[in-house]
Amino acid sequence: MWRLTVLTVLSAVGCTLDPGRPPLARIEITPAAIVENDGFQTAVTLDGTASADPLDDPGGAISLEFSWQILDDEVRFEGSRATSPAPMIRLRGDVPATIILTVTDRDGLAATAVDHVQLTVR
Repeated sequence: MWRLTVLTVLSAVGCTLDPGRPPLARIEITPAAIVENDGFQTAVTLDGTASADPLDDPGGAISLEFSWQILDDEVRFEGSRATSPAPMIRLRGDVPATIILTVTDRDGLAATAVDHVQLTVR
């Protein structure tokens, strides 16, 4: 007597895991401008807390990773780090500073936002 064995083979062709969607990076800078040649006198708050991952984490339950870069001017982080959601910095104020925030979600997907700290005259 013969036995018939039926094998079911699942093909991986066309089947992929959803890698998710990148988060949204948002920057708020307070104050938006400092006095030219400020000499590190004015504390500036870089706030990335409005950044979110609304498609993959609509409730905001999973933390994002933050990475701040400050270009074009000398910077000092004050009581915080470049990985804080809302660090406080002080700038020399020689030129307008370019502020770059990169936020990364749990899937390793990232988004970047760019803003500037402007200069004013006395």
